[in-house]
Amino acid sequence: MLIVKELSMILLLLFFSAFTFAQDADTSQSRESYTSVDLSYSQDRGNTDFLSLYYGFNYTLLGDIGPLKDTEFLFDFNRSDDQLDGEPFTDDQALTLKFDVWANQKVSPFLFFQKSFDNVVGLEDRLNYGLGAKVVLPFGMSVSYAFLFEQEDYLLYDYTDSTGIGEYYYTDSSEIDTNYYYYDVGWEDGYFVYTDSLEYFEYTDSTEAPAEKFYRHSIRPKIKLRLFDNNVVFDYRFYYKPKVDDLNDYLLEHELKISIATFYEALSIDLNYTNKYNKRYDGVNILNRQTGLPYKERDENLTIGISFAL
Repeated sequence: MLIVKELSMILLLLFFSAFTFAQDADTSQSRESYTSVDLSYSQDRGNTDFLSLYYGFNYTLLGDIGPLKDTEFLFDFNRSDDQLDGEPFTDDQALTLKFDVWANQKVSPFLFFQKSFDNVVGLEDRLNYGLGAKVVLPFGMSVSYAFLFEQEDYLLYDYTDSTGIGEYYYTDSSEIDTNYYYYDVGWEDGYFVYTDSLEYFEYTDSTEAPAEKFYRHSIRPKIKLRLFDNNVVFDYRFYYKPKVDDLNDYLLEHELKISIATFYEALSIDLNYTNKYNKRYDGVNILNRQTGLPYKERDENLTIGISFAL
């Protein structure tokens, strides 16, 4: 049922692309659009039980829209759903809309909307929208700032347990040859001896914390270079996103994309690297109930592939 819904979404996005492309074909030459579609499905069975589904859709409209000159409209959607041995391995989704007025001018105001989730890092839902402006600098550089309203819902719990009874998770253990292990209260059946003094406590009587609503700054330096007659595009962006009322609670994101043109104009080789840091998890042991381990504050991804532009 999940795959049917996801494939329906792909068809809807393809229909949207075809419709908007047809509309553009009837307009003047002062407007142009770019559409790209990515789709990947993989499944292993037997010694490895792995299921992977990814699809992405990107539509960009450039040009004059009514009285607004030199504008850019972006619609971007991507979804990753991977499972290893029946457990979530990657489970994230993002829908981004951006309307940029005077996109290629010295100063460019824009509107921004994004709705996303990433269940692997405990982010059940994030909605943010707002407005900002970009300033173009020399040598392919630019800086933008946005003021965003955000609603953020993490898989966290308000602990209300009054019994003091819970479960302990030990992270440092060594296997021994006996059939016993030591568990604070004495020797019992088992195969491991636990020596770690750092424990993670999961309360048995708790309620999930509600979504938070707040305002966030978003500051983004960027450098974009086109080299070798535009055959190589180097695009690096860095985001710093602190809360307005608590600058010690922030997100850091690095994004690098290198695109190399091939012998076929619509086909390119892409290298994408992302590095994301969440201050929320730094120095705080928040248990991931899927894995039994605490969430990490940093995530990295490196992808090399090809893309086809319509």
